[in-house]
Amino acid sequence: MPVEQGIESPSEDNIVEDIMGSTINLSALCSLVVRRYWERNDVKNTIGSMEKMADNAVTADVLSIITERNEIMTLDTCTSLLPILAALLASDMDQHLNVSLDLLLKLVRMYGSPIYSSLSAPASVGVDIEAEQRIERYSRCFVELEKVKACLPSLSRRGGLVAKSVLELNLAFQEVSS
Repeated sequence: MPVEQGIESPSEDNIVEDIMGSTINLSALCSLVVRRYWERNDVKNTIGSMEKMADNAVTADVLSIITERNEIMTLDTCTSLLPILAALLASDMDQHLNVSLDLLLKLVRMYGSPIYSSLSAPASVGVDIEAEQRIERYSRCFVELEKVKACLPSLSRRGGLVAKSVLELNLAFQEVSS
C-alpha cells in the first residue's frame, strides 16, 4: 500500500522506541507497586504482587533484598517464594538465575530438613489445625523444590557462577533429603 504524501509511516526506530518506552514504564510501575507494599512491611502482598506482575527484573531486585533479610524468612514466606523462585529459573539472564539460586540455597538450608522429614512423619493423633496447616505448607514446598531440582541439570551446563551455585544447591539438597 503506497504511503500518501504528507503522512509519514512509522519507522522501525520509532516502533522500537515506543515498545521500549512502554516496557520501561511498565517495569517502573511494577517496581512502584512492589515498593509501596515493601515500605509498609507487607511481605505477603509484596511477594503476591511480584508473582502477579511476572517481571523478572523487578522480581530479581526484590528477591536480592529479601535474601538479606533473615527476619522475614518464615515458612509462609518460603511457601510463597518458592513458586516465584522456580519460575525465575527459566530466565535467560544469569543475574536472575543467581539471585534465584542464592535464595533457594538459603531456603533449602533453613527449611529443607523439616520439609523432607515431614513427608515421612507419622500422622498426628487428634485434631491439630496448626500442625495440619504446617504439613500442608511443607507439602507445597516439597512440590516446588522438586520442580527446582528438575531444572538444575540444564542450569549446571551454563557454566560460570550459575553452575557453581547449582552445585552448591545440589549439595544442600543432598544434605537435607538424606
